Amino acid sequence: MIPYTDIHSHHPPSPGVLAIRNLLNPDTVEAGLAEEGLYSIGIHPWHIHPDHWKEDAAHLRAFIHHPKVLAIGEAGLDRLTDLPLSLQEEVFSAMVQLSEEAKKPLIIHAVRTHHEIAMLHRALQPTQRWIVHGFNVRMSIAQGLLQHGLCLSFGEALLKQGSPASEVLQQMPLEQLFIESDDKTADVPSLYRRAAQLRDMDPEVLKEDMYKRFCSMFGYA
Repeated sequence: MIPYTDIHSHHPPSPGVLAIRNLLNPDTVEAGLAEEGLYSIGIHPWHIHPDHWKEDAAHLRAFIHHPKVLAIGEAGLDRLTDLPLSLQEEVFSAMVQLSEEAKKPLIIHAVRTHHEIAMLHRALQPTQRWIVHGFNVRMSIAQGLLQHGLCLSFGEALLKQGSPASEVLQQMPLEQLFIESDDKTADVPSLYRRAAQLRDMDPEVLKEDMYKRFCSMFGYA
């Protein structure tokens, strides 16, 4: 049976779900990869240490080719943190470099910084796909990211009537769409049912489409 796919989670996967679990802190990577599962690794904006982030990035580089690591991230920019955006952009660029070296997609955390992410994509011209996770912003912002070739991943916001996520999911290209649980409690099948309803699709057809895209983009066999 084809599993549900969850490209960004902070929890162990439920039965029937193929999930990429994020290891938020570089200090946890080695221990995390010793456990069963699929993972993403990176430096989250909340976990940037100004005095030793370069050492953290070097530590991560040792694991980017690990077979359990399917993506780099989450990494990105967040205007709600106290760190200067210039430092965040420097760290983010280092994570982009790891994504390029590993030839693996980059999962992005963006809070009030979607324009900056689009501009960095244009400037850096990555060969690997970028996926903005937890997307729940208006359609005009989504269009700018989609036009640059970025993918968007949706979570619990889909379950809220009239959410920006629901509007964007209805209108965006299906081939740039992913589903995630993130750190929320909503179960993955319910997110798929809602996404299928918004797209006027059979949930099983959506699940199969997402699984094929997951395998292709993350190199999962």
